[in-house]
Amino acid sequence: MRLTNLHRLPAGLAGGVSLVLSACASNVAVGAERPVEVVHSASAAYSATQPHTIVVDATVDLPNSCWSNPRFQTPAPGAVPDANGTIDVTILADYSGGPGMACGMIFRPAVKVPELLWSTYPKAGLRAVNVVGSTTSVVAPVSGAQSERS
Repeated sequence: MRLTNLHRLPAGLAGGVSLVLSACASNVAVGAERPVEVVHSASAAYSATQPHTIVVDATVDLPNSCWSNPRFQTPAPGAVPDANGTIDVTILADYSGGPGMACGMIFRPAVKVPELLWSTYPKAGLRAVNVVGSTTSVVAPVSGAQSERS
């Protein structure tokens, strides 16, 4: 059924079809933020130049042209490490794909994510950062001069 033929349906049915179509359209992920799929490498170290700051770096794959702008999602300020001293940091990217959208098959491997300068990290018990993607993750031990104080 074409959308232009909705005026030919009985009023109750046409309204229901319009409601269903608008609900489906609202679930389209165009312009959405999503976790990247593959994290290749990650590192975490106390900054040598900025006090009380951990610098987190990573590289990720962007599988096609619909993925762009990879970035870290900083954990909430009250987040605490797990029993092993590890805390999750997710990498998000802008995703412009969706139904009816064509994405150029331009695979971009090992894209460097802009570094995270993390100053709200948990002050006690943090030993490693788990850099998370939707299918892979990499655990990076926190290194540097201040790591002994955790």
